[in-house]
Order: sequence, then C-alpha cells, then structure tokens
Amino acid sequence: MNTFALSTMWGIKRFPQFDDFFEAGREAGFTTFELNHGVNSAMLASVHLNGYRITSVHEPCPVDLSPAELKRRDWLISATDEENRHHGVAAVRRSIELAYQIGAAAVIVHPGRVLMDETAEATMWQLYRDGKRHTPEYEHILAQMVAERAERAPVHLDAVRRSLDELADEAARRGVRLGLENRDHYYEIPLIDELSELLDAGYGDTVGYWHDVGHAQKSEYKGYGPHEAWLDRFADRIIGVHLHDIAGMEDHLAAGQGQMPWEMLSRRLPAGDILRTCEFQNTNSPEQVAAGLIWLVKTLNN
Repeated sequence: MNTFALSTMWGIKRFPQFDDFFEAGREAGFTTFELNHGVNSAMLASVHLNGYRITSVHEPCPVDLSPAELKRRDWLISATDEENRHHGVAAVRRSIELAYQIGAAAVIVHPGRVLMDETAEATMWQLYRDGKRHTPEYEHILAQMVAERAERAPVHLDAVRRSLDELADEAARRGVRLGLENRDHYYEIPLIDELSELLDAGYGDTVGYWHDVGHAQKSEYKGYGPHEAWLDRFADRIIGVHLHDIAGMEDHLAAGQGQMPWEMLSRRLPAGDILRTCEFQNTNSPEQVAAGLIWLVKTLNN
C-alpha cells in the first residue's frame, strides 16, 4: 500500500504553533509530511523535525523571501540576468541542503517562467468564468499567447538548463532527487515538450518529474492540452505527485470534494514507489482532510 504525505500547505496560518500542524496531521491519519514553500526559518527553528518523517521539500523552503517576492525580483532559475539566476539557484540549493539534513528524498522545483505579457492569461480566465471558453475571442487570445511564448522561451530554457547543471550536481552529492513540477500558468516553465527536453538533458535519475494533478487539470480546462498527456508521456520519470481535488478553477480541495478524474489517475499513476503528497489548502476542515486521505487510500491503492 502506498503512503500519503500531508503538505504543510494545510497548516500555514491555520495553527498557532508549527507543532500543532503535525499533531493535527497525525490525528487525520498521516504519518509522513512535506514541507512546502510557506515554511520559513523561524518555523523550522520552532520544531524538532527529527520527530517527524519528512519525505519531500517544496522549494523555496525555508521561504524567508516569498515566492511572490522572488518572482518580482526575477530571482528564478529561468532568469536571463546571471545575478538574478544565481539568486534563484541559491534558493533551490537551500532546499536541497534542508532535504539532506532531515532525510527527505526529494525537492520539488518550479523551473521558472518566460517573461511575457501575463495579463493575456488573466483575460482568458475571466472569459472562462463567463462561459466563453469556446469562443473566437478566447481562441484568438490563446493563439497570440502561444506565439509570444514560443518567441521568448528559448533564452529562458537555456537559463533553466544552466541552473539544473549546477543543481543536479549538488542534489546528486546530497542523495536528493529533484522533481520538476508541471505548472498551471502558460507563461511558466515547463510546457510538456520543454519537460521532455529537460529530463533528457543528461541528469539521470537525479532529475525527474513531479506531477501536480490540479495544475494539469486546470491546464486542460484552459485549452493547453489534456491532463493525461503528462502521465502517458512521463509515467516512467515520475518521482512524486501532488494530490488534491478541483471544482471549476478552484483546486487544492481535499480529495473527494470536487470533480478530479480520479479513475483516470488511478489507471495512469505509476503503481511503484513514488512519493504521494496531499496538497490541501488550509480552508479544508480537519474532517475533510481525514476524509480525503481515506478517499485516496480507497481510490488510488486499489
């Protein structure tokens, strides 16, 4: 039977003390956990992590600069400015070091973004919410966005490869694997073909794929490609998965609360030894979190 970890996403701003999250997670039935990018150095200092089994770390963790601030500064591994790129690499290195210190097997990596007009996608989201997904206006914006990204992406992918050259060496020395996560914004890296290029860049088993079910489902809804394409193409490279439910464009619901195609996932997710993390938002109640674990054990372990 596969073990499911609980991400600290559920605990951020929900519990007054970091220890309280772990105890609540245990009460909900979890024995393993993932540290997400809401955990800062002060939180880490407040708890004895050796008392808990941490299977994975989601960079940037510790998050003493928020992901939003790192993005604002372009301190990302995709940055074309070398100083900015080095800052992005340093943030991931901190997560690799933390994973090594606490015995976590993997670090989940967001591989950055393509600098382009991000307002176009926001307009598409509003059209989607207004029931205009299959309209000429929507398709026109999508086509323009695809063309702009294709023109601007190569220099950012070069930066990601240079960053992974450095990070993969560090991770291999520490015995930690890097999972490149699929994203739900079109300007983010990687698209499906880009992931193939990155996984085939010679990093061996050190760099693999981390599948986020909600991101893939939202991308399908927005017309970027079918959810199952990621699983069909990279099943043998998956090292972990983020599990949560989705209702419309609202994801990170506890499993069983939405319309995620769980039957499709149960057929396509590897049956072997991959890391499985419940990435539930803190708006889910303890009862929903516990029920979500029961749902996943029943649905994905059969």
